[in-house]
Amino acid sequence: MGYVQERSKELKETKRQLAHKAKYSTRQEMSVREQKAKLHDLKAQFLNHNKLGPFVNKIFDIAMDDDHKDQMSAVRLIADRVLPNQSFAHTSKGSSAIQINISGLNVEVAQKEIADRDAESEDDVVDEQ
Repeated sequence: MGYVQERSKELKETKRQLAHKAKYSTRQEMSVREQKAKLHDLKAQFLNHNKLGPFVNKIFDIAMDDDHKDQMSAVRLIADRVLPNQSFAHTSKGSSAIQINISGLNVEVAQKEIADRDAESEDDVVDEQ
């Protein structure tokens, strides 16, 4: 048997062993509830970390430094994660129209006030001539 054939047999055996190991490994998949709980714990740990403030400040400092080699990466990170893209990208499904209802307006009174203003402006024009 040649070297290539022996190596091929070794690789096949290694693949078979890895597949068997993966199938019967002791690591179990997490349920959705367990994943959410772990994610919640990780998020809480991140937000409560004492170096979070300096970390965020450093990213903003890099983004604002024109001479820094990673400026664009920092700008992209801030733009992707900090800016509220969702509010610009999609319109609200709810009604965004503003509706103003004015009730109790007496039309006769409004017309009388307009007529009074017109009369005053005519008097001003006559006085100027």
